[in-house]
Amino acid sequence: MRITKGVIVGIIFGLGLSFCISFMFMLVAQGLAGGFTSSFGESWLYYATIIPFILNFAILGFYFTKQENVSNKKLWLLSLISALFITLFSGTIGALFGEYVVRGGSLRTYTATGGYTGVNVEGVLIWGTIYAFILLPFTTPLVRLIIQAFFELLKKYKIAY
Repeated sequence: MRITKGVIVGIIFGLGLSFCISFMFMLVAQGLAGGFTSSFGESWLYYATIIPFILNFAILGFYFTKQENVSNKKLWLLSLISALFITLFSGTIGALFGEYVVRGGSLRTYTATGGYTGVNVEGVLIWGTIYAFILLPFTTPLVRLIIQAFFELLKKYKIAY
């Protein structure tokens, strides 16, 4: 029963965190781009992040309920793996999935000028991977703080040790 609670709390935590991180990313990006054009930004971003965050924190919820002692070294390793997984998935497969959902089932759209435009799938896969590894020194400490907060939440409700 405790394992099920850990996974459910992880799913809910990942879902909420996905929306919060996407919203903050959108605010920063629009601010740096010169102004705010919409309240919630591009919806593909929310679709791109929801799957990796839910999967990551559901697995962490399962893991933390099974482990009695989680060392600081283990938390840093989990943070590194989680940061890489989240940025790699959301920057590549998630971005393509988000565009696919937003564009109505096609990565190609017909423009008013009579031509087809689409997503550069190869470029998204290559540059999403490069950005995931380049940003690892910045994302790992951030994910470490988030995982620590999640772990403390599980301990507070006596789901984890």
